[in-house]
Amino acid sequence: MLWFWIVIASQFAQAVALFLDKFLLTKNFPKPAVLTFLTAAANLFGVLFVFWDFNFSASWQIIGLSILSGIAFTVALQFLYMGLKRGEATHITPLVGAVVPVVSFFLSFLWFGEVLTQNQTIAVVLLVFGALLISFETTRKGSGVHIGYLWAILGGIFFALSYVLARAVFIDDTFSTGFVWARLGGFIAALPFLLSKSVRAGLLPKPKTKKQKQTAKTGLIVLVINKGLAAIYFVGMNFAISLTSATLVNALAGLQFALLFILVFASTKLIPKFFNEYFTRTEIIQQIIALLFIIAGLGFMVI
Repeated sequence: MLWFWIVIASQFAQAVALFLDKFLLTKNFPKPAVLTFLTAAANLFGVLFVFWDFNFSASWQIIGLSILSGIAFTVALQFLYMGLKRGEATHITPLVGAVVPVVSFFLSFLWFGEVLTQNQTIAVVLLVFGALLISFETTRKGSGVHIGYLWAILGGIFFALSYVLARAVFIDDTFSTGFVWARLGGFIAALPFLLSKSVRAGLLPKPKTKKQKQTAKTGLIVLVINKGLAAIYFVGMNFAISLTSATLVNALAGLQFALLFILVFASTKLIPKFFNEYFTRTEIIQQIIALLFIIAGLGFMVI
C-alpha cells in the first residue's frame, strides 16, 4: 500500500497548489496560457531524474508514448486553467477529478484489460459521485453550468490520457525513463504559446506603480511555492501510477477536493481580500454530503 500513502501526500500538496493557481489566475496571470507555459517550464526540472534509473537505450515506442503523455498533460493543464479562470476552484477541480478516473478506467480496460475488484469499483463510484456532487456551482449570478465545465471535462479527458500513457510506459520501462521524456514532451507542447504576443508580455510584466510592483512581488513568491507543491504532486502521482492502476490513483483525488473546499471556505471567511468564493447554505450542505461520499470511497479503497 506504499502507493496509497504517496497519493495521499500528493493530493494534499495539489489541493494547496490549486488554491494558489486560482489566486494567480485572478491576481497575476489573466491569460491561462501564461500559467500553463510557466508550469510546463517548471516541470523541466523533472529531467534531473535522468540520474536515477534512466534507460538511455529505450525503444522509440517508449519514447513516443512518454512524449505523448507529456503533451496530453500540458493540454490538460491549459483546459484546467481555462476552467478555473471561468469558474470557482471548489467546483471546477472536482469535475476534472470526476472525469479522470472514469476515462482512466475505460482506457485501462481497453489497453491493459484492467478489471477492478468489487471494493475498488464501489470506491471509484463513491469517489466520482462525491466529486460530481461537489462540482455543482452556485454564484451570485445564478446556479448551474457554464463554459468552464466544458473546459473541465476536456481537461479531465486529457489528464486521464496522460496518466494511462504514462502507465503503459512504466509497465515496460523504468519510472525515470518515462518521466523524463514526458517532461520534455510537456514543454514542447507549451512552446507554441510563445507565438502569442500577449503571452510573451504576460511572462515579462513591467509593473509601473508601487501597488503593481508589490502585486508582482507577491505573485512571484506565490508562484514559487505553487510550483514547488505542484512538483511534489506531479512526481508523487507518476510514481504511484508506476506502482499500481491509474484508475485507483486518480480516484483518490476526492481527498484533494475535500481539502481544497476547506481551504477556500476558510479563506473566504477569514481573509476575503486574499481569496473569496460565494457559498450558500444549501451549497455548504451539498458539499458536506459530497465529502461524506468521498470519505466512504476512501474507506472502501483502504479495505
